[in-house]
Amino acid sequence: MQKRWKSILILILFIAPLAVLSLLFLDEEIEDNAFEVSNLKLSEFDEIFIDFPSKAATSFKKINGFWYQTKPYQTRADQTIVYRILSILAAKSKEKLDSMKLEKYGLDKPKLKMTFSNNNEKKVFSFGTYNPVTEQQYVLFDNNVFILDGIFSEMAEYSPVELIDKRPLAPFEKVMKFDYSRLEQWQENFLRIDVSADGKAKAVGQKIEYDEDQLNTWLTDTWFKVLATSVEPYKLDARVGYKSFDLYLDDKAKITFYRIQESPELLLFRKDEGLLYHFPQDIGFTMLNPSVSRLE
Repeated sequence: MQKRWKSILILILFIAPLAVLSLLFLDEEIEDNAFEVSNLKLSEFDEIFIDFPSKAATSFKKINGFWYQTKPYQTRADQTIVYRILSILAAKSKEKLDSMKLEKYGLDKPKLKMTFSNNNEKKVFSFGTYNPVTEQQYVLFDNNVFILDGIFSEMAEYSPVELIDKRPLAPFEKVMKFDYSRLEQWQENFLRIDVSADGKAKAVGQKIEYDEDQLNTWLTDTWFKVLATSVEPYKLDARVGYKSFDLYLDDKAKITFYRIQESPELLLFRKDEGLLYHFPQDIGFTMLNPSVSRLE
């Protein structure tokens, strides 16, 4: 009995590496047999147009290396989603089909068209129906039909509001000062947070004390990493008299946020963008209350 188990163990140890090698070679073979949808590069284009047959179009434009939504809203775009849409330029397909039968693939009346543009050229991708077996989508590009994962069209079909950048501050906006002195909890202290060129925070005001490390952690983890749960266009009613605070940038520009609501979530309206940012209540409290203690 022991001899039989030894023989089985030796067989397993011999076969297992061969099986792994076979799978690796199979994956490489599948990858080698895949068709490149295009030889285009993501960096070649600075505009994206997404057109639908039955709803308003969405478009994006890259300005100084940063993507903005230009239709239907004029605002910062979610960079991650835009680059995922762009990644179709580097996609590969397991099949390349006859483009003479567009109606067979739903490409005679595409559900959407995605156009990548620059000053010299426009490249159009048309999206048809889904293959009932693989659940992948038929895509027409450059007179060829490919089968691709549906994630590209799914992201393009997101509501335009969902395509807005959920960061209250753009990565290129370098904050030099927070002025919280108009908020009730800091009015008596005239609280400001100064930020040095190397990103170090310093609290300035009356009857306050703070730990420098805690304040720097607050600055980095709260404002520079925070994401809103949602963002939406908003029209401020100035007659209500919402409390506000200012952020000053390194180019002397000023960003004013209005505190519309604190509970059950924090709602901050960014005046220059005309956008309302939603934050969970606990994160919102931390955003408006730096790691600073009041002295009696």
